Amino acid sequence: MKINFYPAYILFLIFSLTSCKELDTVNLNNPDRQTVLTTGGDLIAALEGGYINWWQGVHGDHPALALSVAGDAYGMSWADFGAQRMGMEPRTAYNNRTTEESDYRQVVQEPWFGCLSAVATANDILAALDRGVSIDRDGPQDQGVRAAAYFLRGVSWGYLGLIFDEGLLVDEYTDLEQELNFVPYPEMIAASVAELELGIQTATPLGEDFVHNYFNEVRLNTDEFVQLSHAYAARFLTQWPRTPEENETVNWQAVLDHAEKGLTYNFAPEADGESWQSYHQWVFAETGQGPFWARVDQRLVAAMDPSQPSRYPETAAKGEAPLGKTEAQSNDQRLKTDFVYLPKNNFPVDRGEWHYSHYKHNRNLTDPDFAGDGSSTGPMPAFREADNELLRIEALLELGQKSQAISALNAGTRKTRGQLPNLPSQAGEQEVRQAILYERAIELLSTGPASLWLDRRRMMSREDYLEVTPLGGLQTGTPAQLPVPAEELRIQGEMPYNFGGPNDPEGIVAVF
Repeated sequence: MKINFYPAYILFLIFSLTSCKELDTVNLNNPDRQTVLTTGGDLIAALEGGYINWWQGVHGDHPALALSVAGDAYGMSWADFGAQRMGMEPRTAYNNRTTEESDYRQVVQEPWFGCLSAVATANDILAALDRGVSIDRDGPQDQGVRAAAYFLRGVSWGYLGLIFDEGLLVDEYTDLEQELNFVPYPEMIAASVAELELGIQTATPLGEDFVHNYFNEVRLNTDEFVQLSHAYAARFLTQWPRTPEENETVNWQAVLDHAEKGLTYNFAPEADGESWQSYHQWVFAETGQGPFWARVDQRLVAAMDPSQPSRYPETAAKGEAPLGKTEAQSNDQRLKTDFVYLPKNNFPVDRGEWHYSHYKHNRNLTDPDFAGDGSSTGPMPAFREADNELLRIEALLELGQKSQAISALNAGTRKTRGQLPNLPSQAGEQEVRQAILYERAIELLSTGPASLWLDRRRMMSREDYLEVTPLGGLQTGTPAQLPVPAEELRIQGEMPYNFGGPNDPEGIVAVF
């Protein structure tokens, strides 16, 4: 496939103006860059807009909710955000067509165009620096802007690689008048990690002169910026595989190297009710949009209480008694601290009782440092220190250092927050792997966007929708990656394609 970047970006601008979210964007992908960025102040303003575009494209209600429902992290039967259709059982393909309604198309449009817009911003800033636009004549402020642009481009390429089957690698030297080839997701991930490393190399010599403040209410010094860059590199290197077979090809030594230099703090920009918002407002219990939206998927309830079914029984439509024991019990203390029990379900029966659950995620109420409402107040958890540690632990296990992995698990959130018994030293590899996946599912719920969708697709085999297990893989037919948006393909005269559904049980083979 080939693509002309300019028409796609114009399409993004049109889309952003009609979207339910008003993006604070500036069209920096201008053929005459010299008329757009002329002063040091322009560089900073542009970066601020680029970071907003990336944040909203990845952490907004599209695509995070639909992919989280597809990954059985949440259940939600409402049609909003594409969640109902991505959560059908048996699974259906993502129908990548321009004739679909806007809300559904945004599942692919938001991350695609949001990340491309952020890349275009980074490219224009780097080109402006190279031609002499300056804050302090190539001093620490200019170098800080350069490092921030490398980071922005790196995380944008990384999420394109995590979410889509193909992406675009466009830098400040690319001739945008020429057609550009799509590249497969492994190449997107490799480029992303290299870009994050370039940002690290640029920022590190600046020491105390470096300041990064492009995330709302988050001010990073050099060490914190470097840690965040390493953490994202570890995330991308770990979560890119679409299948367990691909998971065996991960460069676990590289994951370990990055994770060991990763986060020692929790990364969470603050909501402001305007540009900085997230999907969290639709999943929390008593803040944001309240109890009528997404609930915790029944598979996670069963993970904490094995006596619960992994799939909510379809009984109400038949006039039968619903789930017998609706309130779960668990040795994991997080069931009490992180979740709230609701005796009644409010999803319509005719939309599928598999969406039902008696639990909402409640951690934002009992852990004030965890999150606000995801809309107008409080932190929006995007990358927890515990996430980085679990990436490190998984790398240890996959590198044959099982005893170290077990020791780290027993010293981590499994014990400090869950108060669960120690994993025995003689535990087998698969038991340790399941313990890692359990921690990623429970401890990291409502943090990194679509994290469980990314983990289920790579760590465990696909499962039939009637036979799902709590910590098994994606349901058969679930899209394990998203297609390039049909709008993009139409511009090039390419045929739209889908992933998932009965004709693509693994969710990774394009169906035209």
